[in-house]
Amino acid sequence: MPFLLFQKKYFHAGACTDTGLARRENQDSYRCLSSSGLFVVSDGMGGGDGGERASSIVVQTLAKAAVSPLKNLSAMVKFSYQANAEIRKFAAANCMRGMGATIVGIVLSPFQPAHAMLFSAGDSRCYRLRKKALELLTTDHTIASAMGVAEEKLARHLQGVLTNVAGCGPKFFLETQNLELMDNDLYLLCSDGVSRQLAEPEIQRILSSASTPEQKAEELIAASLEHGGIDNATAIVIAFGKLPEITPDVSREEAETPAPPDEEEENDVTPPTE
Repeated sequence: MPFLLFQKKYFHAGACTDTGLARRENQDSYRCLSSSGLFVVSDGMGGGDGGERASSIVVQTLAKAAVSPLKNLSAMVKFSYQANAEIRKFAAANCMRGMGATIVGIVLSPFQPAHAMLFSAGDSRCYRLRKKALELLTTDHTIASAMGVAEEKLARHLQGVLTNVAGCGPKFFLETQNLELMDNDLYLLCSDGVSRQLAEPEIQRILSSASTPEQKAEELIAASLEHGGIDNATAIVIAFGKLPEITPDVSREEAETPAPPDEEEENDVTPPTE
């Protein structure tokens, strides 16, 4: 039986999403797959149903990567570039301009309890609460971030403009970093409908509350609505307890899990050409 490590229930996750008060449709998509160790939020952009379709392509494509245990977590990179190509193909076939979607996700190692990979593109974010300290782990791929200035310092038409999303073509890239998990870590993945509405002290207060991950996600969305709800808002909260020891059954599963051909050598995460 696959994913024996995750059956040890050393983490719990919860998610919530809302259209907000100013939008007619929710173009955010997410996957909260505890049994596969994969958590992804994607914020779509594009006219008509383009944004919703783009974010759906992202989460559906990335979910394929975790169908079986991953010996190499960087396989998520290949699937992200596949999502980029599929969005481009759909946009071209349906004459849609500006179609794309952000990505932020965490994939857990099915064999090493303390190891995970964070990956992102766009301005959806990942925060970590560790020993009561909140830390932003991702970088916004925006004009403001590239220039090293605050959003409000830019002309209004440049504020919040993304420089990198799935669907932007050959210039697309996925930012990745290895995570070394610790006992009682808590992670938040969210779209900008949460991060732009809530100041970090409020995010920290909600994440620090004595509630379940699902309740924390719901509280974050409720707070974003109270602050105006100007955008779709999605949050996934992953709370870790005490990390388990690697037991013989997990070691046996790792030994019996074959590495796909493209994972036999370390992936250098070089983007494929289009």
